Amino acid sequence: TGKSFLFGRICKNNYEKGKTKNLVLSFINELVNDLAKDLYHQPAEVRTLHSFALKMFPKENRKLFLGLEKIIEEDYKIIDNKEIDFRKILCNLIERNDDLDFYSKRRKYYNFFSPDCSIYTLIKYFENDKTKIPKYHQILVDEFQDFNKLESKLIDLLSENNSLLIVGDDDQSLYSFKYANPDEICLKNKSRDYDSFKLPFCQRCTEVIINAFHDIVDRAKEKGFLKKRADRPYRYFPSEKKDKISKENSKILVKKQVYQDALAYNIEHEIEKIFDPKDKNTSVLIICSLKTQIDALEKRLYEKGFRNIQTPLKIETKELMDGFNLLLENKECNLGWRIVSKCILSKKKFYDILKKSHTKKEQINFKDLLNSEDMEYVKSILTTLKKIQNNDKIIEEERDEVFNCFNYNPSDIAIKKLRSDLNQDFIQKKAYKDISIKITTILGSKGLTRDYVFLVNFDDKYILDKGGKIMTNENIRKFLVALTRAKKRIYIYTSENKLPTFVSWINTKFYQED
Repeated sequence: TGKSFLFGRICKNNYEKGKTKNLVLSFINELVNDLAKDLYHQPAEVRTLHSFALKMFPKENRKLFLGLEKIIEEDYKIIDNKEIDFRKILCNLIERNDDLDFYSKRRKYYNFFSPDCSIYTLIKYFENDKTKIPKYHQILVDEFQDFNKLESKLIDLLSENNSLLIVGDDDQSLYSFKYANPDEICLKNKSRDYDSFKLPFCQRCTEVIINAFHDIVDRAKEKGFLKKRADRPYRYFPSEKKDKISKENSKILVKKQVYQDALAYNIEHEIEKIFDPKDKNTSVLIICSLKTQIDALEKRLYEKGFRNIQTPLKIETKELMDGFNLLLENKECNLGWRIVSKCILSKKKFYDILKKSHTKKEQINFKDLLNSEDMEYVKSILTTLKKIQNNDKIIEEERDEVFNCFNYNPSDIAIKKLRSDLNQDFIQKKAYKDISIKITTILGSKGLTRDYVFLVNFDDKYILDKGGKIMTNENIRKFLVALTRAKKRIYIYTSENKLPTFVSWINTKFYQED
């Protein structure tokens, strides 16, 4: 709707008036990275909320560990036999003093923040002394519909000293798992403390997609959903170029009984038809209903010769590697030693050490609670990992020790590589196989736009709640977000022999069954 353009113009206008201190905030890294690219030539500091929070702390305390809450929850269970959801407490600003005292003590022991507790700590810091709230010429807040109570509180505090522009769309609120509150933007929309502006035109989508969007919203309201939705215009933006594209793509293409093994075949078939060798910028987005479907589809497309494929960054979830990475950065790191110890020690030994790390009156380094044999083993692995990291030569004994520690089988790895290389000899090389493809989930597609978008495995059993029922507004919002990523054409594939519920809500003149 022109949001990035609006942000850019505001920052540019401020700069021309000598107002150079502009701050843009969003809540996840990928959205911030996209905004930073959009505002590359504009004078603005673009940050996530947690990186903004960390910036306010002393340099030695700006360390972030994404899984810290889970680590401390596990500590609490082992040490005090209490099961607490710390993320729920932090994100909803729930006052649980005993639990928060435990959390604070362990956080300081590890000397790390999680994203949520960095924001929580900053809020307490500002509440204690509001003169510490920094001043900017303009603060711009993006994706506000996905902010939770914790994040909204920080924005409210910043607004006490700053001019604020908030952008959001409650139709795109998908983060209930992090306790997002889409009602907050609707309340601000009605509040006398804010002036409300609407961006009515969609310059991205074709006319048929806009029409389908309205059909779904209208049908949802008829069925009692989206009751608190903020009413506003959402219109097709006519232009010579867009009218031509809309005419060429006047239908949403729907195909039933496309099973997982046939997805890559069908996608390749469509890409071959739409490929124009004169247009090197043509792009494809594939949205999977489940994250677990991405790897299999990427592999199949790769086997068919597609090479320009992007998938979500695979965050290493192995605790052991997380621990060793922390120790490679700082060999005294309590959190690193704690994580590694859990992985290499017996449960009893680990529990005993963890309890001692908390009951000592004076803080003692976690590694000093290990016996000399365990400590030397960890140090030996660290030495080899450091050599590997620096491209230094390692001997056979060192290699085997690391492989055993991480349970790697070098033979299996080598065979997979050979199998992949052998398969490439049979692939027919064609120009359309260089087309840019991004595969992601509905959540990961937020903020993205591509020429052609494939919604795959959009079966009711995957995109609705258990039993194929619509239990929340978020079910509807997810489909609306996926539907509105395309600049030219949408393809919807389901493995079932019936239309997905949301497709059945669209007027039949707007889609075509293949």
